[in-house]
Amino acid sequence: MISEQVNRRKFSGRVFLLLAVAVLWAGAAPSQVIVWTAQYENDRTGANVQETILNTSNVNSQQFGLLFTRPVDGLIYAQPLYVPGVQLGTSTYNVVYVATLNNSVYAFDADNAANAAPLWHVNLGPALQIPAGGAFLGTEIGIVGTPVIDVTWNALYVVALTVQKGDMQYNLHALNLTNGQEQFNGPVVIQGHVPGTAFDARNGILAFTPNNVLQRPALTLYGGNVFVAFGALAEKYLYHGWLFSYNAHTLQQAGIYCSTPNGSKGGIWMSGHGMAADVSGLYLMVGNGTTNKGDLSSSFVRLNGTTPQYFTPANYASLNKYDWDLNAGGPLLLPNTTLLLGGGKTGAFFLLDRNNLGGLVAGDTQVVQTWQATTGCGTTAGEDCDELHDYIYWYAAPGQPLLYVWPMNEHLKAYAFNGSTFNTTPVVKNNPVAGFPGGQLTVSSNGGKDGTGIVWAAMSTQDAYGGPVPGMLRAFDAITLAELWNSDMNAADNAGLLSKFTPPIVANGKVYLATFSKQLNVYGLR
Repeated sequence: MISEQVNRRKFSGRVFLLLAVAVLWAGAAPSQVIVWTAQYENDRTGANVQETILNTSNVNSQQFGLLFTRPVDGLIYAQPLYVPGVQLGTSTYNVVYVATLNNSVYAFDADNAANAAPLWHVNLGPALQIPAGGAFLGTEIGIVGTPVIDVTWNALYVVALTVQKGDMQYNLHALNLTNGQEQFNGPVVIQGHVPGTAFDARNGILAFTPNNVLQRPALTLYGGNVFVAFGALAEKYLYHGWLFSYNAHTLQQAGIYCSTPNGSKGGIWMSGHGMAADVSGLYLMVGNGTTNKGDLSSSFVRLNGTTPQYFTPANYASLNKYDWDLNAGGPLLLPNTTLLLGGGKTGAFFLLDRNNLGGLVAGDTQVVQTWQATTGCGTTAGEDCDELHDYIYWYAAPGQPLLYVWPMNEHLKAYAFNGSTFNTTPVVKNNPVAGFPGGQLTVSSNGGKDGTGIVWAAMSTQDAYGGPVPGMLRAFDAITLAELWNSDMNAADNAGLLSKFTPPIVANGKVYLATFSKQLNVYGLR
């Protein structure tokens, strides 16, 4: 059930529909988690604290492993989603939803290995065909960003890139959870314009053009709207960062925001993370581009009023010049605080006050805390960095909450939070080193109960940038980071090819892992 208060406001001439929202899911038992969005909730902590089955005693090579796989028709970039107790005809299922680069969406029985056929499957149109290899490692680009689910309205929202009469087109679909059929008179074509003086503006109007943008971030459901963001498809060509909102129950467009209406670039990609949201607004992070005259590249941005609130690091010029994307990670809201955390390619974390992001200040004196979580970018400007792409926060950890990060070329480590700042020396770390893009993480626990916290990581020891590489699923005790299990211990548990930037999800005793082997892997107790 979603309650909302509607206001129409303007952001520097760009109209945005913004709503304060409280989300209350009904229909699942208290022990049944609903994975309706990327990283579990709009705070993007990556923590499922309702896991009552898996724990540090039973996740081991004797009791835990690969239960079954589900073949699909393309690579899986989107994080799987999970809804328990879905009524399909006369039967009720726990359902896992999977989207592919071939523009297919599948609904599978999440539990029964014998029920292998999809409960339903739809294809949303011809995907963009590309040469094999490169950044996408496949031959098509279709659904990339993780969908979002509104269980109240029985809808799964997903954006598909299709080719229509030779032209690229992005469409927003609202699919019925029980049969995959279109709802709310969908799909709708994503299009629109804002005032601007950018290189590709015409007569003071900048139009959205889909030919060099990629819908990479997870969709966000907030205040009765679905938010859809775009970064670059190919960095070497000019583009803009865009954010659209659509009414979730009519699919009518509610607003548009462009990060660089008077310049260029400023993509919103965030390694697939979703925008974060609280009652004060929607939070996103913007990559390199122009930063002046109304353009907000290399910035944290909050949208909730007449003017965007933002934080821009004092070294933004270097970030923009050397493609050191601030938003190689995504925004994370620390529960029970007013703090916002984020980091990117340089390996620096910024802890900010959500109510006072502070703009651009010499010396970054408005920042609550900043620290270097990796070895950084070396001594030569433009040198490759040990990048941050994913981090998670176990707010229910016994003692002090813990932040976990596994940067590329480095170790898994945890930082403790004292209620206002982080201890910048890791309280614990482990030895394995991850290749690009680092470990893709989630944490599960039964609240803060001892012996239930597990950090799960999808990773490879090889570099996944230029081609497909073997992946591993690993499980660590969330307190000690001692390894409990990994998918290489038994040949039958093999994780297949790593799905880049896609963390596993944990739901009601099972772990669902997207792969580039054109299959979903399902792990659990044997």
